Amino acid sequence: MDRPVTVGVDSSPSSMRALDWAADEAALHSRPLRIVHASVWERFEGATPAENLPESRTETAALQEIIANAETRARRRCPEVRVHAEVLPGEPIDVLVRAGGDAFALVVGHRGHDAPERRLFIGSIGPGVAERAWCSIVAVGDSAPTRPSADRQVVLGVAEGTDVGAAHVAFALQEAQARGCDLVAVRARNRQETRQAPPGPGSPAADALLRAALPDRAALENGVTVHRQVLEGPSHHVLTQAARHAGLLVLGVHHPHGMVRRELRPIHHAALRHSPCPVALVGVP
Repeated sequence: MDRPVTVGVDSSPSSMRALDWAADEAALHSRPLRIVHASVWERFEGATPAENLPESRTETAALQEIIANAETRARRRCPEVRVHAEVLPGEPIDVLVRAGGDAFALVVGHRGHDAPERRLFIGSIGPGVAERAWCSIVAVGDSAPTRPSADRQVVLGVAEGTDVGAAHVAFALQEAQARGCDLVAVRARNRQETRQAPPGPGSPAADALLRAALPDRAALENGVTVHRQVLEGPSHHVLTQAARHAGLLVLGVHHPHGMVRRELRPIHHAALRHSPCPVALVGVP
C-alpha cells in the first residue's frame, strides 16, 4: 500500500493552506491523501456521544463539518487524488505523531513570523511533532506558494547545525524531480572558515562538503539539474535568503539510534519561524 501524504487540519486559514499543499504533494507523487483532525473532546466523551446530551450532538456536528469541508476542498483541488478524512481522538501532537507513522510526509500549517501569535497548527505543535515523528515533516506557512512550479527550485540546506544523510538528499532530489525544477544545494560558510581559507564558492572544503552531500551521479540518475552554492553568513540568514524564490526548503534532522526524539537545533527553529517557503525536516540517522 502506498504511504499517504498526511495532513493535520483544524478550521484555521493556516491549516487550509497546509491542506492545499498536501493535496498538491499527493498529486505530484501519485499518493493518497489522508486528512486528520484531532479532537480532545472525543478523547473524553468517546467516539459515540450520548444521545441525550445536546452539547455532544453540537460538538459532533462541528467536528464533522470541519473534516467534511476539508475533504471537499481537497477533492476539488486535486480530483485525481484518493482522499480519506477522519477525526481522531487525542491531543493534536499525539494524534499527528501516530498518524504520521506510515506517512510519506506529514504536513502541518504554521503562522508566519509576522503573525501576532507565532504558533504552529493548534499551538506550538510543529517542533513537538518534528521531534517525535519518524516520517518527514513539512511545515507550510501563510506565505507559502499556492501551487508547485518548475520556476520555484528546491533548496537543500547543508549548513552549520544541520545534518546530511542519504534520506535527506534523496527526499530533496525526489521533490525536485516531481516538480521538474532545479535543486540548489546551499552551504553556509561561517567566519572561522572564512579566516582559514579564501572567501568564495571555490573553497575546497566547502565545495567538497557539497559534493559529498550531493554527488553528480545521484543528480544525473534522477534527471535533476543541480546547482551548488557556498554563501557566507549565519546559517539561518543564508537559508532564509536562499528560500525566497524556492518552492521547498529541505533540512536534515538527526535522529539518534534508539532515541525517541530527534534533535531540533536553532537552525531548524529559525527555518520554521522565518522561511518564506514550506520547510521539510527529514530524519537523518
